[in-house]
Amino acid sequence: MATVLLIDDDAELTRLVADYLTREGFTVATSSDGTKALGRIIETRADIVVLDIMMPGPDGLEVLRRVRAETAVPVLMLTARGDEDDRIAGLDLGADDYLAKPCSPRELVSRIRAILRRAQPGESTPPDGAIRPAAA
Repeated sequence: MATVLLIDDDAELTRLVADYLTREGFTVATSSDGTKALGRIIETRADIVVLDIMMPGPDGLEVLRRVRAETAVPVLMLTARGDEDDRIAGLDLGADDYLAKPCSPRELVSRIRAILRRAQPGESTPPDGAIRPAAA
């Protein structure tokens, strides 16, 4: 199954989310430090990053900027900062999705799976990347 890198400085929330994701079949790595986030992405070979905004050191938006400059790994922002300006900032910086805390663990898993499906080319994707109309 996919590896999720969970980057959040809230130790209790990280433990709870990691436990839930593990029960759902994901391999989970964690980091509470935005400074080390890029190294952890490479080290863990993360398939997706779940990233908080409010952290000491570089915040999640700065981490997202650095991630996007270095890699195309999918990023789901999971943060208590859920107002429209924050959501737009995260999405404009390259987040693949944005989910406000508190959230349902089931919804988080569903969004992770949806992002991973879109991130991996399937058999239905033509080799040239062109979109074809559905067969009638």
